[in-house]
Amino acid sequence: MEEDNKKQDERDRFTRLMFGSGGGNEKKVTQPTTDPSQASIDFDELMVNIDSLVESAKNLKPLFQKVYPLVEQIWKKK
Repeated sequence: MEEDNKKQDERDRFTRLMFGSGGGNEKKVTQPTTDPSQASIDFDELMVNIDSLVESAKNLKPLFQKVYPLVEQIWKKK
């Protein structure tokens, strides 16, 4: 019984050290309300960004093909 109290006391000290005393200092997080007119998505800009990502991936493919054998050799050494 005394051992359980000691463990609980140690845990409480650790909790206070890591997270503070928690004496009513809780901050309430409020999410900003979004206006429906601001929630519109610019699909043209979205498609341009997706296209640039796809092009970048295509341009990086040859680099990955050159690097992959080196990575494969490292894996085989382990």
